[in-house]
Amino acid sequence: MCVKPLPHFLLEPRFWREHLRCSPPPGSFAVGQSCACGGRRERALGLLFSYAALIAYESDFHIARANYLLPQEVQWQAWRKLVEELLTPEHIYPLIDPRFHYGELRLSRLNKIYLLWKTPLRGYVSRWNQYGSFFQDNLAWVASSTVYIAVVLTAMQVGLATNALGKSKAFQSASYGFTVFSILGPLVAVGFIMALFCYMFINNWISTNTYGRKRLERIRNSRTE
Repeated sequence: MCVKPLPHFLLEPRFWREHLRCSPPPGSFAVGQSCACGGRRERALGLLFSYAALIAYESDFHIARANYLLPQEVQWQAWRKLVEELLTPEHIYPLIDPRFHYGELRLSRLNKIYLLWKTPLRGYVSRWNQYGSFFQDNLAWVASSTVYIAVVLTAMQVGLATNALGKSKAFQSASYGFTVFSILGPLVAVGFIMALFCYMFINNWISTNTYGRKRLERIRNSRTE
């Protein structure tokens, strides 16, 4: 399970008053109009609501603190009071962002969502932290497929040696097509893996350099100030 730690500032009433106070945007009085905070309040309430559902018992609270998911200064009684205030409205779902209505998402599904709609060809959490693990995972299924292809080719060779299948034009055509596939298939798969590796390498290199330049720029700006 991938759980984001609860930020300390979400437990500060002053932060809610100054940055997450919901008010209609200037010049708008329509019912149901989004507030001036741009939905940040709904997302913050959704994150708190998720933690209220996860930490229902004192044992859950101690586990969360032990794993640094909650600020260490938060006590159990204070957490119970916060959850009670959070759940005071009978219908809290209209007050939180819809993304928090569905509860827990598997990491694999979250990666697919980001892969298809958010960041193309990049998941929520990187599956491979080393290039060696990338090649190990992807070449493993290529090797397994190659073994299966070898078994099928051997069976076809035996079938062509028999009188029943050796004279069958359909079986000969199937054998010819599968032979061509067995030659080109692994090569195409390995080529696709290498192309994906090149894309990942270039993308990571660009992202690292971009982050490095931004970080150096912040350091220079902080020194000049």
